[in-house]
Amino acid sequence: MSSSPVHQGSVIYVKHRDIVLPGDLIASGSVSVERYPYAYCVDGKCYSSVIGVAEERGENAIRIVPLEGFYNPQEEDIVIGVVEEVGITSAILDIRAPYKGILPASEIVGKQYNPAQDPLINYVSPGDIYLAKIERFDLTRDPLLSLKGKDLGRVVDGIIIEVVPTRVPRIIGKKRSMLEILVKETQCQIVPAANGRILIRGCPSGDHEAIAINAIKIIENTPYIQGLTEKIKEYLVVEKVRRGLVRGEG
Repeated sequence: MSSSPVHQGSVIYVKHRDIVLPGDLIASGSVSVERYPYAYCVDGKCYSSVIGVAEERGENAIRIVPLEGFYNPQEEDIVIGVVEEVGITSAILDIRAPYKGILPASEIVGKQYNPAQDPLINYVSPGDIYLAKIERFDLTRDPLLSLKGKDLGRVVDGIIIEVVPTRVPRIIGKKRSMLEILVKETQCQIVPAANGRILIRGCPSGDHEAIAINAIKIIENTPYIQGLTEKIKEYLVVEKVRRGLVRGEG
């Protein structure tokens, strides 16, 4: 790894998109490093805590994007959760994190709720799937989920695939560019959730759905190759021709 001075007293020891390992020195001095949970700083020197990719965040800032790992919940994240348990006043959802998502009965029922007269199990069952927002979360309690927001609620159609959560930003792309290509070329509604679950629905055919899934998996498996956006666009066009969904030129 090479080092590059940024300001006097500040050094970034990695280049943009360098692969880093746990314990690798990435910066020192007054460089701005996004620390939690993928980097840590000791005595003015900052190190990676994961296997990841270095990303420049401006002239004097850097962060580490992990190549693998669990979902780390953040407030305002949109997640797709699967109901594991139904309690008296809330449902417990698996959100692919070290913590369970708590979905209050008032969010599910949507009215004043009296558990003594109207058990929650009448409205929700284990295995039900919800598109929800993390409303509140700190390390002292499990994430509190909400269904207040556009298109949030129980998922009743489509399919859900899972990817490594840290790949979701690449699937969305800068300014949603990659996601827009996927939607335009497959004509599917594609909803990537921050916890690595992706809802695909409304596709014109099974072939369109299969192409969408395959393209997403290509992005997941090769997120940092050069020219990925163009490669995905080419794959989508070629695959539609191969499956007879559109006519090829000539």
